[in-house]
Amino acid sequence: MNDDSSTDPVLVHVEPVPGGLYGDQPYEAALSDLRSAVTEVAAALRVADGPRAVQLTRYQRDLGRAQLLLRPDDTAALERAHALYRTVRRYLAGGAA
Repeated sequence: MNDDSSTDPVLVHVEPVPGGLYGDQPYEAALSDLRSAVTEVAAALRVADGPRAVQLTRYQRDLGRAQLLLRPDDTAALERAHALYRTVRRYLAGGAA
C-alpha cells in the first residue's frame, strides 16, 4: 500500500480537533469549572471539620451530580454548573454562599 492508495485506512488521515471534541465551547468551560471546584472542595475537606465539613460534603455531592447531568446541548445545565462553581468558590474564599 502506498500513501495514495484508496484502500488506506481513513483514520490515518484524520487529525484530532484541537482542544478535544467540544474544545473552546461552553460545555468544556463548564466541565472545567466543575472539575476545578471538585478539586478545591476535596482539598478543603481534608482539613475541615464541623459545619464547614458538612457544607463542603454537600457541595461535593452537588458538584458530582452537576457533572453527571452536564450535556453540551443543555444551556440551562451549563449555566447551573457555572453558578454552582461561583457559589463554591465564594464559600471557599470565606464569603457567604
